Amino acid sequence: MHTIRATVPESKTQVTLHHHGLQRYELGLHGRLEPGWAGRLSNGLAQRKINIMRVEAARSAGWKWHSTIDLDFFTAAVKPDAIDFVSLMQAAPAPVTAPETLLIDDYQMERSTRCDGSLYLELSGPDRIGLLSSLLNIFSLYSLFPAEMLVETQRNRVFDRFWLKGLGGSTPSEEATTAIRERMRECTQLKRKPTTS
Repeated sequence: MHTIRATVPESKTQVTLHHHGLQRYELGLHGRLEPGWAGRLSNGLAQRKINIMRVEAARSAGWKWHSTIDLDFFTAAVKPDAIDFVSLMQAAPAPVTAPETLLIDDYQMERSTRCDGSLYLELSGPDRIGLLSSLLNIFSLYSLFPAEMLVETQRNRVFDRFWLKGLGGSTPSEEATTAIRERMRECTQLKRKPTTS
């Protein structure tokens, strides 16, 4: 493993990229990250056909984060050292003209005392490039953002855990909780719906 990039001295965010062999890299993001950074970053990576294999990210005081993200560049449309990750986190998301269907096998939701009161969501299902971006976009529709997340991909399947907070770090409302539960239920039903020829 060797570091191929440490970037952006002007930024309050420390960015590192380690090569793990073949087309696998570990992206480190440490420091201040603005609200919605994960959604913007995952959207930019999906547009470049970069698969997010694992995420371990947690927010501490203020908007300071400690995040490690494993990336697979096998199908990528760009080389790792050509990407400005800070710019991706700051970019406005591209307009979605035809949102992809989100399919999950199972999910679990409950209130949690973690992160000073959060909504815990755990889900599993088939992996695809852009899945994390789709999930984060759904959360943001209801003004929910991860304060902590653990995303893992094994054998083309995802096992994701999120601790979600409202705007300004508030505890998620009952309305937002109900809306997210309904969306997850719909995604599960779509997965189970039989196909017709």
